[in-house]
Amino acid sequence: MYDMELCYLKEHTSCVNYKSQKYDGFSLANASEGEVFDNQKEETKGNHLIFILSGEVCITRDGRDKVTARAGEFIFIPVSSHYTGKVIRPGKYINLTFFHDSISLCDKHMLSSYIRERPETPFRFTPLPVREPLDLFLQSMEIYLQADVNCRHLHELKERELFIILRTAYAKSEIVNLFQPIMGTDVDFKAAVLQHKDKVNSKKELTRLLGMSESDLQRKFRQEFDEPVYAWLQKQKNQRILARLAYDSVTIKEVVHEFEFSSAASFNRYCKSHFGCTPTELKKKIKGKNGRLP
Repeated sequence: MYDMELCYLKEHTSCVNYKSQKYDGFSLANASEGEVFDNQKEETKGNHLIFILSGEVCITRDGRDKVTARAGEFIFIPVSSHYTGKVIRPGKYINLTFFHDSISLCDKHMLSSYIRERPETPFRFTPLPVREPLDLFLQSMEIYLQADVNCRHLHELKERELFIILRTAYAKSEIVNLFQPIMGTDVDFKAAVLQHKDKVNSKKELTRLLGMSESDLQRKFRQEFDEPVYAWLQKQKNQRILARLAYDSVTIKEVVHEFEFSSAASFNRYCKSHFGCTPTELKKKIKGKNGRLP
C-alpha cells in the first residue's frame, strides 16, 4: 500500500470543513480479536457500510440473524435495527457512516425506484463481495484515511462515487437486498421515522416530531411499513427491551428506569402481557439461547 504523507497538515486541520466528528463520513480502524460493538450505544446513530479489508467479524441482527463477514466483503448496518458484533480474527475495516439527509437526490431516487422494480426481492441479512472497481475505490480511500485527509468535501464526493460504483457493479436485486431496511417509495419519510423511532412512545409524539397531521402520518406509515403506527412502535420498544435484557451487566431495575416504567410491578405486568413471562424468566430464556432474542 502506497504511504502518502499529508502536506501542510495545519492548513487542513484548521479548515472549517475538516471532518473531525468520528461518526460522520469515512473512517479507517483496526479491530482486535474478541472486540465487540453495539450500534445501540452510539451517541449519534446512523447507517453504516462496513468494508472488511482484513480479518473476520461475526454480526448479529436483532438478536436473531447471524452472519460472518470476511476480508473482501462488505455489509450494511442500518439505523433501523439493533446490531452487535464480535471480531473473530483481527483485521482492518473502512466504515462509512451516513444519514438520510446526506444522501444525494439521485441516490434517493435509486433507493425508491429499485424497490418498486424489485418488490419481490426477499431481504436476506448477508454480506456482498467487493468487486472491481470497488476494490480500487477502497484502496484509494485507505490511502486518504491513513494520511488523515479528512476534508468534508472529499468525503461527500467519495460517498457519491461509492453509490455510483454500487449502481454500476452490482445487480438491482443485490442493491435491494443490501439497502432494503431503508428503502421505500418515500425515502425521506421512512428515514425520518427510523431516526426518531427510539425517541417516541406514541403516534402523537411521532406526529409532533415529524410535523405532520395524524391522518397524513397514518396514511404514509401504512404505505411504507404496511402496519399501523402504534403496532410498529410497540414492536420497536419490545425489541429494545429484549436487547437490553440480553446483557448480563444490565439489571432489571435499570431497564425499568431506562424505559420509564412507573415501578417494577408495572414492568412485570408489561412483560407478562407482551412476552408471556416475568422479566427474570425472560432474562433466563435469553441467556439460555446464548444471547439470542426470543
